Amino acid sequence: MTRRSSAPSARLLRAVAAERGDLERRRDGLLERRRRVQAELDEIEAAVAELDEQLLLIGRLAGEDRPREQPPIVAENASPDTAPVSILRGPAIRVAAVRVLLSQPRRPEALHYREWFGLLAGAGYSVAGKDPLAVFLTQLSRSPLVRRGTQSGVYELELQAPARLRSRLQDLQAELRELTTTASTETTDLGSIRSRRTALNLEISKVEKTLEEADKTLAKGPETPGIAAAG
Repeated sequence: MTRRSSAPSARLLRAVAAERGDLERRRDGLLERRRRVQAELDEIEAAVAELDEQLLLIGRLAGEDRPREQPPIVAENASPDTAPVSILRGPAIRVAAVRVLLSQPRRPEALHYREWFGLLAGAGYSVAGKDPLAVFLTQLSRSPLVRRGTQSGVYELELQAPARLRSRLQDLQAELRELTTTASTETTDLGSIRSRRTALNLEISKVEKTLEEADKTLAKGPETPGIAAAG
């Protein structure tokens, strides 16, 4: 009696290969579509966050009351019994975000802002605002210790920022001193010198404030819960 071979036929193998190729192409297409949709969503959320900040500013200038805050958003991986330690506003959001990321065991230097927001919520914080995620994104992008990553929605820690800011501050101060010396020895174009000096003083003040925030964020001091009133 002849035993029939259990190996699949060439025809079956070709059919399987064709089906696998078709599934892989469909999967790749969906992944690319998801990437495009996510990138567009990130851009929309960033634009909405910026508009929300502008509307809040206009509301304050007009003397309007602050908008009613939404209930705190808690991360999916947070314990159900975990209550928010504090509600963060303004610069305190930036400080807390950096400190929370630095407190992680892996200490990732780059993270998608959604995941970063989840870490903040998981640490027991909530963000004040009509759209907490949008407010968080806006504040995160303003941190002197954070910069945009190479991928959409990803932000990176820039721990070398204080050194860079100090170098910039020294350059500005040196230029101001030189400009002051020039003004005292020459009498030509005093208007331009005065304008430049005003611009330098404004830039120096801005860099000093940014450097102060960076140093304050990285300084060893009270635990993160104590920063809710910062800024």
